[in-house]
Amino acid sequence: MKVSRVVMKFGGSCLKSVNAFNEVLKAIRKYGKGSQLVLVPSAISGVTDQLISMAKLAASKKEFSGELNLLVERHIRMAREVLRRGGEMFIEKVEVMRGKLARALSRVMLEGLDDSFLAFIEGFGERLSGALLESFLSDNGFRVELVDAEDVIVTFNSYLNGLPLLDETAANVKERIAPLLEEGVHVVVPGFICKNADGKTAVLGRGGSDFTATILAYGLKDERSDVKVILWKDVDGLLTANPEYEERARLIRDISYAEAKELAFFGAKLLHPLCLIPAEKKSIPVEIRNFWKMDSDECTVISNVVEAKASVVKAVSGIDKVAMITVEGEAMVSRPGTAAKLFTIMGEENVNIKMISQSSSENNITLVIDLMDKDKAVEAIKRSNFFGSRWIKIHVEDDVGLVSVVGVGMKNTPGIAARVCSALGRRGINIRAIAQGSSELNITLVVSRKDLKEAVKAIHDEFKLSEG
Repeated sequence: MKVSRVVMKFGGSCLKSVNAFNEVLKAIRKYGKGSQLVLVPSAISGVTDQLISMAKLAASKKEFSGELNLLVERHIRMAREVLRRGGEMFIEKVEVMRGKLARALSRVMLEGLDDSFLAFIEGFGERLSGALLESFLSDNGFRVELVDAEDVIVTFNSYLNGLPLLDETAANVKERIAPLLEEGVHVVVPGFICKNADGKTAVLGRGGSDFTATILAYGLKDERSDVKVILWKDVDGLLTANPEYEERARLIRDISYAEAKELAFFGAKLLHPLCLIPAEKKSIPVEIRNFWKMDSDECTVISNVVEAKASVVKAVSGIDKVAMITVEGEAMVSRPGTAAKLFTIMGEENVNIKMISQSSSENNITLVIDLMDKDKAVEAIKRSNFFGSRWIKIHVEDDVGLVSVVGVGMKNTPGIAARVCSALGRRGINIRAIAQGSSELNITLVVSRKDLKEAVKAIHDEFKLSEG
């Protein structure tokens, strides 16, 4: 008989009050009963932003101690509210962390803020919530141990957007976490934090606690165990559309890894865009559940078992804060490496490309990026020797929105793009750019921002997504 293992990730709002901590107990008792448990907490809501604010104050040589005191006092106050015993031990841990954080911020004042300092500082929110969760569970009679994520998760050399070395991490999980689980100990691992290949503190990017949960699940999965991940959120799960654009958006109960990854990339903020990769590699199911509806059966299950029964279109997503940059000129025609050079420039500026489209004549390439990255992207293109010195024009449109239509069932189904275009045409919506990958998993379109809501509703209606 296989051992049941469950990795639960608790978001920041799941740890913000006495009531929330009591819900954590319910989650463990209901969904972890009879299973070996790993618990992954995020920082308490707002704490990561507070830490970044402190880092920026220090970098500007401004006083940060007031903000630091507020942060520490918030966690001590929470401990006094949720702990019956063991509060003093937790407070001692907090004071040790206060000292480490103060020393790091003082160094930032002297040396400036680089990625290594920022990663070290950002991770303190999860360290604090991890210590508090461990104390709370111990206070409630559970056998529990806090394991430092840096002792387990190893990534490539990036400080702020770590990508896991899965095999090395899996070996650490088996050595550091699995024996504790076998002894009946619940293990708490702070989310978001990791160690890079140089042995330095790093982080997995915003929303990275989801990633932590699936990375740990990957390491725990073997031939003797069944593993699943539960991501506790403020909503029931993934929806067929953005609820702010389509009020009839419906809960998606089952979705494939591929579809869920597309939705995460195209604006489903419920998921870290990379967190499903480790789960997919070992076919580990991931459930998204509503933390505040503990008794509800409503949830989204992400797995590979729905591929065969997939609907043609699963969801439509709209993103409003984007800009479209078109680089064009006859000098680009038949010149190898043009697109690659553009990608390199964007990568060096840490600009994420959400969509790319190139004309068959090769005289223009269109990129869609986050609106906040528009200016630095354009300046980088102009500065480059490759583009800046050639007969090339750069057009920028910042009044646009991005619509993505996602569904594994679109593959080998003729006429889907035609239906999408017709649905928009009937409502007088002009398509300003369009792209579809060879996987046929999504169709991505650029429309005017003023038409974005209507475009989402039109496609949602066309494929009757509100009907289930």
